[in-house]
Amino acid sequence: MNRKGFTLVETLVALIILTVVALSLGRFVGNFLHVVGTSTMRTVATAVAQEQIETIRSQTSATAYPTMVSTYNNQTVTGFPGFAAMTRLTRVTRTTSNSPRADYTTITVTVSEPRMGTPVNLTVVVAAP
Repeated sequence: MNRKGFTLVETLVALIILTVVALSLGRFVGNFLHVVGTSTMRTVATAVAQEQIETIRSQTSATAYPTMVSTYNNQTVTGFPGFAAMTRLTRVTRTTSNSPRADYTTITVTVSEPRMGTPVNLTVVVAAP
């Protein structure tokens, strides 16, 4: 038997295999782009939260420390470059006690964005000067 070319069945099997591979690759690329986009948002959100914490921590002098709660607690800012829907909420709580002696402030910054899913939370504790 002298064969020149492919049969119809061989061509259909090759097309089915090619279609499955192409669809799988397309799905992978879609998921990859979604993960990269979400990762970028989370990186920016972490930087926004860290910047706010550093701003507050830089003002821990003896004169500024007592007013940190009134200045920063429940401060909400919306809109950052490239992320107009991103929101940053800052919570500052001061804890004092005489027995045992304690005076410290807890700073929690929560950054959320609707497309990001789980918000980014950063918390630090600052001791009184």
